[in-house]
Amino acid sequence: MFLLSLPALAKILLTFALILLLSRFLPLFACLFIGSVAIGLWMGATPWMILGTIWNNVTDSQTLSLVTVIILIMVFSALLEKSGQLKRIVSSFQAVSPGPRFTMAAMPALIGLLPMPGGALFSAPMVEAATEKRNVGPEVKVAINYWFRHVWEYWWPLYPGIILAASLFAPEGWKVIAAQSLLSIGALAGGVLFILSGVPKLAAEPEGVPRSGGWSAFAAEITPIAVVILIFGGLQALVEGARLLIGFAGQWPSYNSLFLGLVAAIGLVMHRGSLGYANLRDTVLNSGISSIVMIVFAVMAFKGMLIESKAIEQVRWDLAQYHIPPVVMMALLPFVAGMVVGLAVGFVGSSFPLVVALIPPGESAIPYGILAFGFGFTGMMLSPVHLCMLVSRQYFCADFLLSYRFLWKPVLLGISWTIFLYLLFKAIMS
Repeated sequence: MFLLSLPALAKILLTFALILLLSRFLPLFACLFIGSVAIGLWMGATPWMILGTIWNNVTDSQTLSLVTVIILIMVFSALLEKSGQLKRIVSSFQAVSPGPRFTMAAMPALIGLLPMPGGALFSAPMVEAATEKRNVGPEVKVAINYWFRHVWEYWWPLYPGIILAASLFAPEGWKVIAAQSLLSIGALAGGVLFILSGVPKLAAEPEGVPRSGGWSAFAAEITPIAVVILIFGGLQALVEGARLLIGFAGQWPSYNSLFLGLVAAIGLVMHRGSLGYANLRDTVLNSGISSIVMIVFAVMAFKGMLIESKAIEQVRWDLAQYHIPPVVMMALLPFVAGMVVGLAVGFVGSSFPLVVALIPPGESAIPYGILAFGFGFTGMMLSPVHLCMLVSRQYFCADFLLSYRFLWKPVLLGISWTIFLYLLFKAIMS
């Protein structure tokens, strides 16, 4: 009876703790499905509602599109590795890189410019290749891949969460986003100081890596990745241009653009590497893909249960009931929402309407936008259901809990930097 009377926030945090505990003994997708059932029952849902919510979210067209894209990402990464191009990408970058540590961070940061779901899975093989034959633990690899993958997401305009935030903070939307770019400084500093420091000091020039060819060789090797970015960005720009110029009102999901970009890139890798149908078939049937797909289904079911059970709405009500100051709510609500959904567009969509409503009349939205996005982003990075963390941990076969050991220091720096920027802009704008 006592557990049923707990506030919604306490129920959500205890459910997260249950998921993390069970992950030591069960496959992660099973833990997430158990967590979905637990939070549903705790929030008063009937068994039939829970089953219906899980089924609807697993079979939702957006979920199936996401799964398709994830499969294509894994196939693309595997074919890059099988063709030898992945090692050539890393080797050619090492030829112009200041050192191996820089290469490890730069690879996921480069892929981070492309807002693909589960994109950490795309850069994981590159981090693996950059740390080959070096004494770097799997948890450190997870932290490098996960953290640097997201350093641009505070402001990079291709991310849906950024576009949504800009629209909610209108008419100052893009000014808020421009100011949020300063948050990336804290993220980069935290990653360099506290994550890359866990990498043993390496020779600047690894044995067997020729330092020739320069940027032209690197540009030639990353052509398949550039194809994905150009097709995705080009098609999205065409759609937005059509909306503005001719009033196009049709639906063109971003998954479509990403799908076409990945298919074209896979074709290019197969052609360049002289890979046949047998290589493609063996890659698709790899058992590693099925485990990632199950995690994706479980994440979407868990997120759907949190939405359908009204958990986030109850968290808002709890905070208001305990008379928490508005500025604290502006930070806490996005943080909790980020932990709950593990997606930037999720914490923006669920908490920013309230944040905007709490901005004092006549004051600039810029300081509050920095505060809300910085805290929401931190919650997202700590979320046990963040897909990039899940796939990184799965790829490197790392311990789920130990992987967080390398994140708490950069997270604390990020929070401190967020608060500093909030106070700075508050003083400037007042």
